[in-house]
Amino acid sequence: MLICPECKSENPEHNKFCEKCGTSLTHTDCHQCGAQIAFTEHKCNTCGAYNKTMLLALIIQNKPSQVPQPQEKELASISVSETASSETSSSSPSESISSETLSSSAETEEDLDTTNQVLLTQNYVGYLDAQKRYYAPENKASLSNVVDSQINPILLQVIDHFPLQESSLSVLRKTQTELFTELEQKLDDSNWTDIQYSDLGGIPPHALPYLALEEYAPTIPLIYDAWQNQEQGILLLPDLSTWQSLTNLWSQPQLPLLQVLSSLGAMAKLWIPLSKNYCATSLLIQSNLKVDEDQSFCLERLYLDPEDKRPTLSDLVAKWYSWLTDSEQTYPESLISVLKQTISGEIKAIEDLLAQLHQIAELEEINLDSSSMDTDSWSDAIDAEPWETSDDSEETDFFTLDSNEDSMIYESDADEQPTAMLSMQIASFAHANYTDIGSSRDHNEDFFGIQTFTTQEENPSRQTLKARGLYIICDGMGGHAAGEVASAMAVETLQTYFHTYWQDEFPSEKTIEEGILLANQVIYQTNIDNARSGSGRMGTTLVMALLQNTQLAIAHVGDSRIYRITRQGGLEQLTVDHEVGQREINRGVEPAIAYGRPDAYQLTQALGPRENKHLRPSIQYLDIEKDCLILLCSDGLSDNDLIEKHWQTYLEPLISSSADLNSGLCDLMKFADRYNGHDNLTSILIRIKLKPDL
Repeated sequence: MLICPECKSENPEHNKFCEKCGTSLTHTDCHQCGAQIAFTEHKCNTCGAYNKTMLLALIIQNKPSQVPQPQEKELASISVSETASSETSSSSPSESISSETLSSSAETEEDLDTTNQVLLTQNYVGYLDAQKRYYAPENKASLSNVVDSQINPILLQVIDHFPLQESSLSVLRKTQTELFTELEQKLDDSNWTDIQYSDLGGIPPHALPYLALEEYAPTIPLIYDAWQNQEQGILLLPDLSTWQSLTNLWSQPQLPLLQVLSSLGAMAKLWIPLSKNYCATSLLIQSNLKVDEDQSFCLERLYLDPEDKRPTLSDLVAKWYSWLTDSEQTYPESLISVLKQTISGEIKAIEDLLAQLHQIAELEEINLDSSSMDTDSWSDAIDAEPWETSDDSEETDFFTLDSNEDSMIYESDADEQPTAMLSMQIASFAHANYTDIGSSRDHNEDFFGIQTFTTQEENPSRQTLKARGLYIICDGMGGHAAGEVASAMAVETLQTYFHTYWQDEFPSEKTIEEGILLANQVIYQTNIDNARSGSGRMGTTLVMALLQNTQLAIAHVGDSRIYRITRQGGLEQLTVDHEVGQREINRGVEPAIAYGRPDAYQLTQALGPRENKHLRPSIQYLDIEKDCLILLCSDGLSDNDLIEKHWQTYLEPLISSSADLNSGLCDLMKFADRYNGHDNLTSILIRIKLKPDL
């Protein structure tokens, strides 16, 4: 089966387009230049970029006692080089998976980092599997930790040539449910090193720590695919090698102390689960500590602890001290003192260390401009976003371990900034727009207008972005050449009005209402002047958003809509349609009865048909407290619950700073044209990213 990259529905192997949403199943857009490229091509013919996302392959040689019996459809074994195979050990058979089998004998970060870069004597280019799905292009294979392919993984960058197909691990999860149920139970009851090799059912042994720590994704990477060959186990992970390192971020001038403390707290709270699974060394490898585009902390991969020297909390904090010192930034003496006390053994428990970090964070909060902040502590404030639990009713202190278990309650959202409680400011904002005639109309009565202004202030202590934007969509009505006149008149009138009446202060509700009434009067008077009456009068719906820094005002008349999308709150419809069916619901009528009326979708409010005394525009004010998308759209896009059904596929991924907003909106509108092509379609999509105002 082919899994559609957009709607995730299953399709037969021979399909060229998704049966559900029509997305191509043979070609995709190049991630560099946007040109069409077949999924099976190695490189883009236009810019030469490699196809799709690179993966990191970890390949480990089996012990002789662990080599499984050949299967009918055995995947091809990899012979990367004679150097690797010559290191095969003849150690005594062992049915259990010990940490000796999978861990490094290196004792220092320098040993780990240096030997991690050792290259094999020959290039390896080719497929990792008999199905010719995973391809290693122009690679030199590197060994992890020490040159011993039986103990340490060989590392390769690979391309997935069939990303729409289910992975072998995904298929195994579906077909071997009992195996995974038993495996999950064993991982809950005991450590993964106690699991017998014979019980793995084709899962590589070095996949087990990742499976045991899946609940901490994406801070710990999820397995992309995994399978067992006759001679090697192969594990595929996302390739994060190009991501910024955490210590590089720490070296940036004027980085807020609170951000450094948050990453220290994140590592400290991973200490217990990683230690329990013999992977605490992962936190001691400087090159293994990464941040995504929104500066959220994560690990590139897992490193197993040397059996003869398990890392201690003192080892971890010694690394922190070294990295912070190397960053050449100034840190408070209170933090340096806590680090030194932990290194010397005065602070022995992770709970005590976290408590000390908590106190430093509170003191730093007091030193900030508290007038713009909530009275709750900073540690409570940052819990509300990426560090919150999945249960909204139960908050978790960022610096407090779960007292009931030897593991942290933690759920990371890799694309969100800490946003609640702290005073926030705009980090960035962008917009995209799209209008289309649709497949059934001969002209477009929709009209939109956008005006944005930005100023950036910089000095040695801070950078500030000030943003202002006016976004309007009008869906005209009234017959050929009338609807588009009304919609254009409304947009142009409002733009001229706010150019005059929106200077420094954010417009009041009265100011916004007077602007809408002016637009109504202009269209209404045009109808009177042209002797239009009744249904012959032209008119238009309106949705409008006014953004000034983190303040947002929205207004609407009619059935065009505004939505907000956040990772925490999902999809929210911010406007309520002005139509007969909704009016009846507001009066207490059951929705099924209200929308069973033949006039249910008739507008109760519009600009132009009636004079001002009959118009009641809806106006709301909102504070932007989270990274979000704001979507304005005409009913051609929102009809048939299109947004409600497909926002997770088309809109949610666009919250990420790395997502192409224009391309993403274009994909949504092309899909909508097939889904709702009976009407004109127009949308404006605004992406707002925040950061603490420190």
